[in-house]
Amino acid sequence: VRESGDVDPRVLDMLAHHHERHNGAGYPQGLKGSEIPVYGRIAGIVDTYDAMITSRPYASTQSSYGALRQLRALAGTEFQSEVVDQFTQAIGMFPTGTLVLLNTGEVAVVTAQSRIRRLRPEVMIILDAEKQPLANYRVVDLNQVSATADDQASLWIESGLEPGAYSVDPAEYYLN
Repeated sequence: VRESGDVDPRVLDMLAHHHERHNGAGYPQGLKGSEIPVYGRIAGIVDTYDAMITSRPYASTQSSYGALRQLRALAGTEFQSEVVDQFTQAIGMFPTGTLVLLNTGEVAVVTAQSRIRRLRPEVMIILDAEKQPLANYRVVDLNQVSATADDQASLWIESGLEPGAYSVDPAEYYLN
């Protein structure tokens, strides 16, 4: 990349240091904490997240929610906590296109984020509680629905689902 011409030095830092870890356990130099250039710290989180949610021959695919939970568990050790927080805030706990299980047993695809309440995005409900496709999809803004457990009208995300759960390809529904 360096030999290709006019490359921003931050890009070079990012490429050279995205495998370094906050606790010094990474490579190639074993840098830790603030010794790692900020773009290397950011790229390390992005690279790890992508590896978790992308199908690989050596590892099973995780849901976005599962990957973010794992990144949050690594905050303060492998990754700088503040950078993990900013990454999570940027994409949301349930990124657009994520398959989710609602407390009603229904399955939905996240279609839009809420900037204020990241756990309450807009969803398109595509499967009923028996996991059968709905004839007419329902779009629900979870910010507009009560979130209290004692309210019969409550609706919330119970968990994120693995890509392909219930043989659903979220992109197929999201793009329609």
